[in-house]
Amino acid sequence: MIVLVCALSTPAWAGRAELLDSAKLAEVLKKGQPCCVIDARGEGRRKQQPIPFAVIYKEGVKPKPGGFALVVGDNDQRALEIAQVVSKKSGQDVFAVKGGYPTLKQVQSGGKASPAGAETLTPQSFTIPSNTCEQGQALHEYK
Repeated sequence: MIVLVCALSTPAWAGRAELLDSAKLAEVLKKGQPCCVIDARGEGRRKQQPIPFAVIYKEGVKPKPGGFALVVGDNDQRALEIAQVVSKKSGQDVFAVKGGYPTLKQVQSGGKASPAGAETLTPQSFTIPSNTCEQGQALHEYK
């Protein structure tokens, strides 16, 4: 009799997808790896609270090799679902931001409360370089 034992494991090259609270998010951002922000919120929220340099989520978006991505969604469950899809397809680490935009804003400002009416993020405690997500054909080519 032959017995086959199969173990499901994640390949070493596969990325991970996790939901990060503000403390874990701040820790990940301190590592200084290339990072892209994927904005998976509805159009209304994106317009009310823009995130500079964020890539609007669409199928096929992925972080460049060696980097990772943050997903900001309308709710934690949706953000984590998108993080899992992007991570699985890209093999890169993709983190869903628990609490969405307010959490990203809090971490970006170093944990300080933002003044009332401040609706956009401005780089202070970390930098998100542009062009750290691949999303298919270039929208504009500089020559």
